[in-house]
Amino acid sequence: MKKFTLLLLSFLFYAMPLWARPQHNNFSLVISGGISLGAYEAGYNWALLKYMAYLKHYSPRTDIDMKSIAGASAGAINTLMSTLAWCRSKDALDLNNTVDDNLFYHMWTEVDFEDLLIDKNGVVDPENQTSLFSRKKIEKQAARILEEMHRPLYDRQCRVPFGFAVTRVEPKRVTISGISLENKLFHIPLRFEVDGIGQGRVYDERKLARSNIIHLSETGLVSDDALQKAMFASSAFPIAFEQVDLTYWYEGKKEHALFLDGGVFDNVPLDLAIRLAENSSSDYIFMDPKNMRRKYMALSDKEVQKPQRSPINTAIELLFDIFSASESSVLYNTLSEHFGNDTKKIQLSDRYFPITGMLLEHFGAFLDHGFRVFDYYIGVYDAIVDSAKYACEGRDAACVQRARSTIYRILAKGSQRAEGVLNFLAKEEFARPFEAGEFHVDRDFMKIYKAVKNVSLYDMQDFHEVIEKLRASGYKAKNAYLRHALVYPDEWYRQTLASVVQRVVMLERKNSKNLSKTISAVAAYTAGSFYRHKDGYVYNPVSAPLDEDKLWVKMLPYEMAIGKNMLSLGYENYYYFNHNKWYLPRALELKPSVSVALQQRKSQVSFLRLDANLNFEPKRDIVSVGFGLSAFRDLDNRIDKEIDPGVNFYVDFLNMIRITATRRGDYRGQEWYIYAGINDIPSFVYWLFTE
Repeated sequence: MKKFTLLLLSFLFYAMPLWARPQHNNFSLVISGGISLGAYEAGYNWALLKYMAYLKHYSPRTDIDMKSIAGASAGAINTLMSTLAWCRSKDALDLNNTVDDNLFYHMWTEVDFEDLLIDKNGVVDPENQTSLFSRKKIEKQAARILEEMHRPLYDRQCRVPFGFAVTRVEPKRVTISGISLENKLFHIPLRFEVDGIGQGRVYDERKLARSNIIHLSETGLVSDDALQKAMFASSAFPIAFEQVDLTYWYEGKKEHALFLDGGVFDNVPLDLAIRLAENSSSDYIFMDPKNMRRKYMALSDKEVQKPQRSPINTAIELLFDIFSASESSVLYNTLSEHFGNDTKKIQLSDRYFPITGMLLEHFGAFLDHGFRVFDYYIGVYDAIVDSAKYACEGRDAACVQRARSTIYRILAKGSQRAEGVLNFLAKEEFARPFEAGEFHVDRDFMKIYKAVKNVSLYDMQDFHEVIEKLRASGYKAKNAYLRHALVYPDEWYRQTLASVVQRVVMLERKNSKNLSKTISAVAAYTAGSFYRHKDGYVYNPVSAPLDEDKLWVKMLPYEMAIGKNMLSLGYENYYYFNHNKWYLPRALELKPSVSVALQQRKSQVSFLRLDANLNFEPKRDIVSVGFGLSAFRDLDNRIDKEIDPGVNFYVDFLNMIRITATRRGDYRGQEWYIYAGINDIPSFVYWLFTE
């Protein structure tokens, strides 16, 4: 009790002046999307709101209020949790609401890639016929959020408008001032209120009258099911997650349509936050995981110079640029309209340390529980630093330092892991911890930190280096896909890519017509070189997934090749070596084949051939070359069937096309055979002709 009293007195001494100025009394929160970046956002939002709630409840000189929250994509999930976090009553402020035990932490640390992935047969989520990933685990986590919303934990005076941005799959035609337009971007305005016993309820916010507003109920009270669907609609990243069929009211009329990720066109729904707040907020805190306060070493002119792009790459980049420009234009218009004077301020979050969520196009943190815990703690740390900076705006460095230490003590109390991690991060950035003492830093956290601390570009090479460093440190991954990557760092993408490709083809088979099915099957076969298994001994290394009822496919010849008046059928046996050095053999290859003469001539007969080769990959997964010894034996009617020696050399492209030159020495002298062949025939048959 004495320790708590000292903590409280210290808090009041330092914190009361921090938000005393009127312009800091009212604020709004805007939370952007980013898939697994949600783990970082979760840590940041929890810490920021826990600290501000302490100000609200314990600082008599501070009159602080949240006027609105708006989010899109992953930010939509964090928006609902942020609403609940802000409205907690003084008595329930610390109840299941510590740094390692709160809604944000459990929501984002307990869902990983294995929970999301649907196998090719769809057993995990049989109703899902349209997306790569499943929401089953996310639905369970969302149920916990809604359950907590109905517990008597909230201040009966609390009322917070909040909302989500969503994208309508099929545009809705609207008429404004006689001009007919098609619109895909919609906002869902809501309001969180607390009843007489402290339980939360959600209502439609009816004050906003714009052509892109939809409501979730006819009477005003929003059901849990409708709220959850709206949250999932806003976070339905295209292709990855199912589109959501929403029933809604538009201009008083009941409608329904499919919706997906609101971040497609409005990843930073600042305009919605302003309108929900009815212009009463002075500060708009924009939660942006991509904004950095740490400056990495600038690249040289040679490194930053953009190379020439192929037509396909140019088209793909242009497509992404169109979406990015559309998103930016919405934010630009909002900033231009509302932030041209000093009545409103944008308080932008910033980040010092790398996070795993930026890897693999924002999916990286889903690869392991430890990754998401790491990103969560980086978010908590940045919230401490930013909150102190906001609070001491215009004051000296001593104010900022005192504020950091005070906020840290509020947030980290009771958690040895938090104390160790947060003090370590403070020492790394500012050369001094938040408080003096000896603290134990979580071992998994440190291993991840050392692996990612110099990551700045987040490209594939960065990810490979992270995997190599984690492997060298002895990191014990909890997720099967990361465990596979750590054992086979050069093959890390194969298992994941294979699962995704198989799922895509399955969806096309179920939902598409013949042409689309064929295109997807051919694409899966073409990409096989990038995900087929390359470790240890492999017989006929097919890329297709072979269930027990499909094992017969592997008995088909692996290669079919055509030479001058010859047809060759061959089987492959490989022993792969686990390394990434192009100048060393990638595999030992043993290949029995039969060459059949298409026309019987005295100088050309059918024969068996056995090749024993060394295989090299000068361009990994794209070009391989091999050479070695060959043995020939004729299949004619001669009684004396001798085995003739020979040599062979081949070049293989994408494990699809192989050009082979082989020379035989026999009783006829030296003889050359040139073949052009197609590899992985079993996978070709599987993808195109089996169901």
